[in-house]
Amino acid sequence: MAIRLEEFISESSKAASETELLNLYLKTIENEGYQNAVFAKTRGKRLAGIPWNHFPDGYRKSYLENEWDKIDPIVQHIGQTTRPFLWSQVFASPRLTERQRLFIEECRDLGVHSGLTIPMHGPGSEVDLISLSLRDQKTTDATRLPLLHAFTVQYRTRLCELQGETISSSEALTQKETECLSWCKEGKTNWEIGEILSISEKTVEFHLSNTIRKLGVSNRITAVVKALQLGLIKL
Repeated sequence: MAIRLEEFISESSKAASETELLNLYLKTIENEGYQNAVFAKTRGKRLAGIPWNHFPDGYRKSYLENEWDKIDPIVQHIGQTTRPFLWSQVFASPRLTERQRLFIEECRDLGVHSGLTIPMHGPGSEVDLISLSLRDQKTTDATRLPLLHAFTVQYRTRLCELQGETISSSEALTQKETECLSWCKEGKTNWEIGEILSISEKTVEFHLSNTIRKLGVSNRITAVVKALQLGLIKL
């Protein structure tokens, strides 16, 4: 049964070790239908490390021995975006080479099919990523991408805590900013939030923009997760 974001945040916050946290994350994304997952570090369009992976037998060995990161369209694309994306968006590019298309087919033969990637940018060309994928030929559900993004942000946030890093405090949110963010958590659009709070859609956009800036994040999903972590909005 699929887990709600609030439940995942609550359970992951109780995780006492990196292993316990990872097992919870893998179980959660498996409930969403994803059997494969990898946490990787890239530097300048090359793979720099794989802290952990959950792939079919033989896939990692083949990937590393063949140095597939040199042609992997996902690794090549990761530095160009800050937003999560479906692999199908990258694989549809007419600029893919014949060798890249062959690589995609080889991955599928090894049990790594459709998937999605969530980039996490660091200093310079440093980009960490978490990719989730399927072992069979199925269609990924694009509507679940925001939720999977939120799960991953929470996983990474809690991981940093367990590794000794802390979440920085933020400027205080106003009542309206808190209200708008709380309704974002419930999946409401800007227009719907405006109707609920009796304010214009542009005013909602203004409040959410301020919230994102104050929390030091890049989008509303990450803002919701961080606000929940800081106790600024309720689970």
